[in-house]
Amino acid sequence: MMIDVTAVVLCGGMSKRMQIPKHTLFLNRILPQLQDFRNIALSVRDESQITGFDFPLWPDCVRDCGPLGGILTALKMSETEYVFTIPCDVPNITRSFIAELLGKLKEDDTCLIPVVCGNVQPLTGIYHVSTADPIECALTAGVRSVKSFLDSRKVHYVHFGRESEKIFSNINTKEEYKNWLDENKEVNS
Repeated sequence: MMIDVTAVVLCGGMSKRMQIPKHTLFLNRILPQLQDFRNIALSVRDESQITGFDFPLWPDCVRDCGPLGGILTALKMSETEYVFTIPCDVPNITRSFIAELLGKLKEDDTCLIPVVCGNVQPLTGIYHVSTADPIECALTAGVRSVKSFLDSRKVHYVHFGRESEKIFSNINTKEEYKNWLDENKEVNS
């Protein structure tokens, strides 16, 4: 059954530490995990950033604002009430984890965010489109941190234990990427 939530992969980062656009390394791993969504889009800095994928590209409506700007764009572009966001550097995400998270969504939630072993994971969250205006106000006020934005909101935090920790291992450096490749040899071959 298709989920009436739009999935948006946040691909607009500069990859300064990696020095390679991370979406080129991980999109082929993440996109199959989103197959239960009717609508999938890629949040990008601009439309020239990504080629070769048959998904809508949603360029930042407010430039140089980091992931919070990508979330804002996703909320403004979405045709569904809710948007599931995921950064392009968490290649261990699974369909089952996403389904479990979506199963926790309540009718009155405006932000549903996983917390894994005490660590808030705000880029892998579910946002109601009504949060677009507050995000825009926060960006205008100079807020760039998604966590700082969430501190000012009523958020439904969902706690997960150590078994979900690997899912949120994000890859930011070439060394982390090499280690990830070594750990996932059988999957990547």
